[in-house]
Amino acid sequence: MVNRATSTLIGLIAAASAVTALKLNPTKPIESDTTSFFGGRDASILQHPADWSRDIQPIGVHSHNDYWRDTPVLDALAHGVRSIESDVWLMNGELYVGHDPYSLSPERTFESLTLAPLRKAIDQANDANALLSSKSEAAFFKPLQDQLRTNTTLPWNGFYTAGVGNAAPIQLLVDLKTEGRRTLEATIEALRPLEQKGYLTTYKDGKITKGPIVVIGTGNTPTDALAALQSRNIFVDCPLGKLSEDFQIEGQAYAYNSTLCGIASTSLGSLAPGYKGLMDPSADVVSNLTKAIDDAHSRGIATRVWDTPVWPSFVRDRVNGLLLSLGSDWINADDLDAIQKW
Repeated sequence: MVNRATSTLIGLIAAASAVTALKLNPTKPIESDTTSFFGGRDASILQHPADWSRDIQPIGVHSHNDYWRDTPVLDALAHGVRSIESDVWLMNGELYVGHDPYSLSPERTFESLTLAPLRKAIDQANDANALLSSKSEAAFFKPLQDQLRTNTTLPWNGFYTAGVGNAAPIQLLVDLKTEGRRTLEATIEALRPLEQKGYLTTYKDGKITKGPIVVIGTGNTPTDALAALQSRNIFVDCPLGKLSEDFQIEGQAYAYNSTLCGIASTSLGSLAPGYKGLMDPSADVVSNLTKAIDDAHSRGIATRVWDTPVWPSFVRDRVNGLLLSLGSDWINADDLDAIQKW
C-alpha cells in the first residue's frame, strides 16, 4: 500500500515534471511553446469569449479618420481605442466612407467598413451573455449570471474586458459630409441593425439608456433636427467653448445639455489662437483651454480638441499632455502605435 508520504512525494515529482516541461529554453526562447501543456495554441481550453480583447487596456483616445487604417475599426480596437470616426457621403441612398469625394469606392460603405466590424466586435464581447446570446457558453452560465445580476448590472458587455471597457461604450463619431437632413435620415436607417440588437445608447423622454455603442453626429449633423426628437439613438457633437450660447429650433432658444451633447469639441486653434505647441503654453492658453473644458464638464459633457499637432512628435506629445492634464476626455490620434505607447 502506498502511504501518505509516498503519495505526496509522487505528486511533487509529477508537478516538478510538468514545470520542467514548461520551462523556457534560455538559448532559444522564441522556439519555446508553453501552450503544448494544454494541447497546443488552438486548444479549446485556451480560448474564451473575451479572447479578442485579452490584454488590451482601453484608453481615452479618438481614432481620427479611422477609415484610413489598414483595417478600419479593428486596428483601433486592437490598440485599446474607445472612439472611432467615420466620414459618410450620401449618394443614391447609400452611405460611402472616405475623406473626400475623390477617395470613395463602391465597396467602402458605412455598413461594410464601419458598422459590420463594430457589430462583430460587440457580438464577440457578448457571446457568453445569456441576455444577448443563444450560444452554448451563454446557456451554460445563465444560472450564475442570473444569480449575480442586480438592478445596476448592465445587460450588455462592452468590447474591452480590462479597465473601464466592460461598462464603457465605444464612441462612434459619424461626420456627415453631405446635406445634413437627408444624410442623417440615411444614417439613422443604417443604424437599425445595431438598434435592434440593443447595442445603441438611446435617449427617450428625457432619459439616457446606455448601450455598448454611443453614436455622435458631427459635421453637417442638424442639431435642431435631433434636439426636436423625443426618442433617438444619435447624439450631437456640440461646440466646445460655446456651450453657453443657445441654439434655435423654430425661433425658440434652447440650451446645450448632456442629453443632447454626446461630446463637445473644437479645434485647438479656436481655443488657443497661434499656439502650435513648440514651446510651453502661456498662461492665457492654459486659461482658455481650462475654461472651455471645465464649462463642458459642469454640464456633464465630455470634451475633445481636434486639429492638434501630429509632427514633430515632441510637439504632439506636449499638446496631448497639456490637454490630458487639463482634464480633456478624448485625445485625438492619427498614430495609434505612438499614442498607445505614450
